[in-house]
Amino acid sequence: METKSIILTPTFTPSLTRYKRSIRFDNIDDAQSDALALYDEAAQKLQPKVLLQELFIDSHGIHDGLATITIGDIQFEGKALKVLKDVHRVIGYVTTCGAEMETFDLASLDMLAFYWLDMVKNQALAQARKAMFSYCREHLGITKPLSVNPGSGNVDIWPIQQMQGLFEILGGGSQVGVSLTESSLMVPNKTISGLIFASADSDYESCAYCERERCPNRRVPFKERM
Repeated sequence: METKSIILTPTFTPSLTRYKRSIRFDNIDDAQSDALALYDEAAQKLQPKVLLQELFIDSHGIHDGLATITIGDIQFEGKALKVLKDVHRVIGYVTTCGAEMETFDLASLDMLAFYWLDMVKNQALAQARKAMFSYCREHLGITKPLSVNPGSGNVDIWPIQQMQGLFEILGGGSQVGVSLTESSLMVPNKTISGLIFASADSDYESCAYCERERCPNRRVPFKERM
């Protein structure tokens, strides 16, 4: 049975203090005015968004030693999906910082402006992610929401190419201003997608299995190879 999409548009309240710290504001004497101008523009324009859709896993299996799940006509496979072995209901999602700054001309600003904008986008994405999990707890009956994400962690955990299938199931990401390239990269760049689930027997966190030592978005320490 097809379910309707849920769209969330949480209010974006960025922190100038956090922004200054993240870009080392005190060390860019000659570009502080550009950095502040960009912050003001992004703070006013960015609108974080969340797309949610209730989905049901039709079957679980194993293929070439990897766990598989099937949702509708789409089959996914990867090591991470073994955490869904006893799960039948999942929430597909696309969560983004917002596309409002994608066409903003950064060329007239300092060469570091791309990095500065990403720091504001990070705050917008974090607030969207928080709103997403809060909604799952308050309205979808998932008291402890966990998430698996294509492309998060090592290549064999859940290959990023399977993002294409997830977007197909969700009807694309255009409802929240997100597009997917042929190489399965999401635009805007500060966007995440995946499946939210609840499990009494799991504390799954993709970061625990990712061997990228200096990832700026790491939430938990590396644990082990899956």
